[in-house]
Amino acid sequence: MKFKLLILGISILSLSTSCEKKMDHIFDDSPSDRLNASVEKVYSGIQSNKDGWLIKYFPSSGLEFGGYTLFAKFTNNTDVSFEGDMTTLTAQTSTYVVAPGAGPILTFDTYNKIFHFFALPQYFNKLSTYQLPGFITSSSGVGAVNEGMKGENDFLVTKVTVDSIVMEGRKSYNKLVMVPIKSTEATTIVAAYRAAVTKFNAFSNYKFEVGTESLAATFANSTTKRALLIAGNAKPYAYRYTPTGLEFYTEYDVNGVKFRELKYVEPTGAYTKGYFTNDAGTIKLVPQS
Repeated sequence: MKFKLLILGISILSLSTSCEKKMDHIFDDSPSDRLNASVEKVYSGIQSNKDGWLIKYFPSSGLEFGGYTLFAKFTNNTDVSFEGDMTTLTAQTSTYVVAPGAGPILTFDTYNKIFHFFALPQYFNKLSTYQLPGFITSSSGVGAVNEGMKGENDFLVTKVTVDSIVMEGRKSYNKLVMVPIKSTEATTIVAAYRAAVTKFNAFSNYKFEVGTESLAATFANSTTKRALLIAGNAKPYAYRYTPTGLEFYTEYDVNGVKFRELKYVEPTGAYTKGYFTNDAGTIKLVPQS
């Protein structure tokens, strides 16, 4: 009996050793080597497009402040410059670092007046020293006194390709997407997005039209005016302004009609302020004033 147990023990040990050897050959590099390689891939990726990146940024896990289009250029392993659709302020340069963590972590580690406005507590964002030309110039500021717009500095990079770089906020878990700016649009893209903000941000008191039904929509935050609430639904429908209309954070549903983007149609007939609609024309978002 003891002999059989000894043979069984040797067999189990041999099987375990065999499995370990097989596992050892799955990766040629150590975990730390692979993580360091992913960090270098991020550095290389974000610097690969000399014309810069369009960033789809939604601060706050609650999405109540809506979304913003930022424009970034990573000129080397330390320096980054930002512009934004919400302000006419010229490009602001600061620093960044990519460090190993749960994966490659992109951190904007020195203060940038444009990017870090979203992370300022309301105690500071209400002060003229910190405010941005054309954006939230009210002395009351925006957000809670100790949180502001709940922006963040650290992002886990989850995908790097030539078409996009996708990240996740380490505090909000919101997705942040960067897409490369084409050389043909590099000189005009910032102005085009700012013009869209000027045009569309002026609208208010919306309603959704779906079939024969009309649903009133108010702003989740009346200062930023980039997220809508429908009565009875506590979840904001957050969006960015684009040259063609509104692009939402994710696919939303109103009375069974799903949409991710609503394009603007100029004033026509009874729609004296125009309206936003999907490609199928099955839903309209109509400004009332």
